[in-house]
Amino acid sequence: MEVSGSKRRKTNGFAYPHVPATDMDIFPCETPDDPFSIRLVPCMYILASDPQLARWLLGANQSIFIVDSPSKDRSKADTFRAESITSVDQHNERFVRSHHPTLSSKKRVWVSESGFGEAVWLVDSPITGVYAGGRPIHYYPGDHWEYIPMGILTPRSPGKYNQHFDRYINPRRLLRPTDLDSLRELFPEAVGVEVLIAGFMVVLFEHMQYVHHAYTQLWPLELAGLRVYFDVARYQLTATPIESGLGVIADVDGQHDTRAGCLGLKVQLQNGSCAITAVTHGFVHCPGDSTPANMMHLFRIMVDKAKKSLMRYLPVKFGEGDGPFIVPKGVLTNNPVGRDAWLASNNKKLGTITRTYDQPSYIKPYPAGYSHDLSLISDPALPDLVSPPGYPSITGWADYSAALDGQEVYVVCHQTNVGRWRMIKGNLDSTLFTRAAVLGTGYTWNREDKSQNAFLLWHTGAEYAPADGWSGAPLCLGRPSDTAAKAVVFQNFQQPCLLVSQPEVDKQDAMIKAGFLLPQDIKNSTILNGEIENPNKPFNTLPAANWNLDELESRRRSFSAI
Repeated sequence: MEVSGSKRRKTNGFAYPHVPATDMDIFPCETPDDPFSIRLVPCMYILASDPQLARWLLGANQSIFIVDSPSKDRSKADTFRAESITSVDQHNERFVRSHHPTLSSKKRVWVSESGFGEAVWLVDSPITGVYAGGRPIHYYPGDHWEYIPMGILTPRSPGKYNQHFDRYINPRRLLRPTDLDSLRELFPEAVGVEVLIAGFMVVLFEHMQYVHHAYTQLWPLELAGLRVYFDVARYQLTATPIESGLGVIADVDGQHDTRAGCLGLKVQLQNGSCAITAVTHGFVHCPGDSTPANMMHLFRIMVDKAKKSLMRYLPVKFGEGDGPFIVPKGVLTNNPVGRDAWLASNNKKLGTITRTYDQPSYIKPYPAGYSHDLSLISDPALPDLVSPPGYPSITGWADYSAALDGQEVYVVCHQTNVGRWRMIKGNLDSTLFTRAAVLGTGYTWNREDKSQNAFLLWHTGAEYAPADGWSGAPLCLGRPSDTAAKAVVFQNFQQPCLLVSQPEVDKQDAMIKAGFLLPQDIKNSTILNGEIENPNKPFNTLPAANWNLDELESRRRSFSAI
């Protein structure tokens, strides 16, 4: 296997991903003694049918109006006003919280204020939007109440833990290598950690028994200014079938394409060679993968076997020759190099994987062995890639810190011309696109082979948002209505985030996405934007003199969904 990548810093034997100095938490930042402040923002109107909440808010000296039922006319006008607000301040904060459609239905909404950046909303249940009043909406993580010791809660003194850190951690920057060493020392059973912009740290373990042990034996309530939570690493791949011209697969016949991933970007490396980026996990064996798409793949294999057996009048036999993990034929290996990539459901060869930045484990589940989850597809005749109609061209690479500082981001899937076009919902109207909000950073490590990685975290609203399944699609800095955008990372996986709740209330999860940091030679590469010309209709349709209207009408082409 050819594993490519630049030389990386090492600390305690762990190779640290390449991170520019401007994106790392190494510069001093003046913050107060308590860098984070989280406060509840009550709704202005409480229904009389919810007396418990009304009594709680009145007891907290919160001014509220108790009404029998909201006025429909007033609600429509207030909703319109709340959606029109682009900047939240102390004068309109409660109004936005009470009337914005994304927040008004929530019983509890908080605001996290920080000396490291702008304030963010916090919610305790899944949402459909990512912004309200121009302020991003984040999730409030929760504890596993069943493992918290009964009686007097006595979290361990943070003193002995904070002595490992000489500062408050800035969650809008990437951790230092020494920070990760300290966390591995403090939590010897941990396999990773997530640092959330809202002021939280989630320590990740491989099994729930380690979570239980952490609550009873460790449990620092706060660490370097961040509130600490414990959870199990539950990573899920986001590979799924993609329509023709949008995705790449490893299966030549295109029938079993549950490993299909999105086309990434076409890049020119510093040595002059060109390649198309793709996720490594779409072309290798992934132990323990139990995604819904994989279950559907198992069902499709069973149906195919039944059809072929019936055609030959043979009894149907399931299970023979099938391993416990269902992947496309010929992909049961941890080496993607040399694997052909085919356009999904089109039976057209895109190229061959010639380089990879990963050494996937054949035994341990994802992301063991993955540094970037990135491979390069090469071919003498690589097709051009273009942004979908209505989206800007991607002209370069953005700094990680720009996304962490709260600049707007979105996820987009690129296309190549195979004779069919697919219109993605909302891509021709900048008011309908699904936005994303960056939540923080994450890190996992493997103590056996001294490997570790780093990634960005974001969410796109509801669990089954349009970005689901777009493995390899770039997270872009900007808005789809801009003339140009920059790529930040590629989407690689997703995971459930346990949300805060009361002990007597059922637990809820929200799905968040993740993308690994990029290798240095990819960050130094040039993004190539193709121009796929439509021979049936000119793009310039503004009125002009001496135009032959009959000829233009004959050249008109309409785009339709597939």
